[in-house]
This record gives sequence, structure tokens and C-alpha cells, in this order.
Amino acid sequence: MDFLKKLKNNTRDKSRDNFYQHLITLGIDVSLAERGAKEEKLLNPWHRRSLGVININSDSLISYINIIKRDRSKDTPPRWWYYFGIPSKTSGNKSDYIEVKSTRIKSFPVFGKVKSIRWDFNANGEILAEKFTKDSDINSLSMDLGNIKVQSLHENFSGYSIELEFKGKGAKSTGKGAKSTTLHINHWNTLNKIAKIFIENKKTNL
Repeated sequence: MDFLKKLKNNTRDKSRDNFYQHLITLGIDVSLAERGAKEEKLLNPWHRRSLGVININSDSLISYINIIKRDRSKDTPPRWWYYFGIPSKTSGNKSDYIEVKSTRIKSFPVFGKVKSIRWDFNANGEILAEKFTKDSDINSLSMDLGNIKVQSLHENFSGYSIELEFKGKGAKSTGKGAKSTTLHINHWNTLNKIAKIFIENKKTNL
């Protein structure tokens, strides 16, 4: 039995463990949630799976991180998404849905250097997209780490989510089927800045 447990532990994806340990090095108070937490269902379609939730215990608008993986298939490599959850009371009406997402514009397709960021938005996200466009910290976050999508949550969850798929300086493969991701404290502060902008935008619209 001990051998089977050890084998399972050695082969499981440790992306959550790695990110948890990295957040600790930044001085952020975090803990690993028990598996099966309801937050694992956040933005988790049937063809992906949650690797578990990291709870944020520090004073932060972001209260948890749900890490989602799409496993490798015959034709596609594995992918990981990090969802930073920001609980807040939001409308139960889907017509109030807000979405703002970045596109990293490269000097040359695929392999070129990222030279600028474009912010796309739905009908409710124009004001926020304008704020993001003018904010150098938020643009640098996407340039450094990868595309970002911020959206409001309705129905089963209430609040906002910041989706980040690490593709830039903060991403590397461990060679063991896991994702090793890093960010520095300024990146973390900028993620909280995005959360604050969304919360303040909600207050102005009340």
C-alpha cells in the first residue's frame, strides 16, 4: 500500500504544490484547501480538471486560486489555467456579465517578442478596458506572464475571476508533467490592483 501511495504521489501533477510554495517565498500567507472544495468547480468544464485550490489567508481581495489543467492528448500538449477568485456580491442576471481580456501583440507571430497589449471587452467592459489600457503595471503583468481574462461571476459563484495562463517569463516546464510558475511581489500586487478596480467599478454602478 505504501508503495502504491508513493507511486501515485510521484506521478501526480504537482503544479498546485509548486505554486503554493512559491507564494510562501513571496511572504503571502496561504494554505492548501482540502480536495473537493466547491471552488474547484469555478470555471472548470468537463474536459478539464481542477488540481485543487490554494486559499489566500493574507489581507487580499483575492481569496483563493483554482488551478485547472487540460491533460495532454494525442494532438495537443497539456495546458494550465490559474483562476484568482475575488468574492463579492454580483448580479444574478447574466446580462450584467463583464469580460475584459488581453491579447499580447508580438513583433513576429508565435516566436516574436511581445511589443504591446490590446484589451478586448464585451458590452459591459469598455470602461474597465480603458482603465487597463492606461495602466502600465497591468500591461506589464500581461507582457511578463501571459494573457489575462477578467470576468464577473454569476449564478453558482458571486464575484470576479482573474484568469491567467502563464506563457511569459513566469512559465517553465518541470519535465515531470507539471507546471512551474513564478511571479514576483509586484505581479501579485498588480493582480490585487485589478481586483480593486473591478470592485470600485461595481460600486460606481450601484
